[in-house]
Amino acid sequence: MNPRDPLSSLLSTWRPATPPANDFAAGVWTRIRSNPDAASSRVIRFSLNIPLPLAAGFAVLFASLAGTGAALAIDRTHEADRMAAAYVRSIDPLQMTAAGPHSHP
Repeated sequence: MNPRDPLSSLLSTWRPATPPANDFAAGVWTRIRSNPDAASSRVIRFSLNIPLPLAAGFAVLFASLAGTGAALAIDRTHEADRMAAAYVRSIDPLQMTAAGPHSHP
């Protein structure tokens, strides 16, 4: 915080209008303990109650498909580069004479 900034000085002097009740934290924990499913409901909704082995299988399947897709994309890129270089060698007279008469594809 910058001491010359008026917002910094205002924030350092601010206090809540009423202090929290002495049993505030205990009341929060009592409400949490009274309904333990409410705390984990977001996780349950997110996971859709999928068993762990099935979820792990989906994760492995997704990772392998993503890896295969990436490998195919990289392979296709290298193949396109190789074909482009071969095409340039086939039409560039300087490269054709530097490579020799029998190296023409």
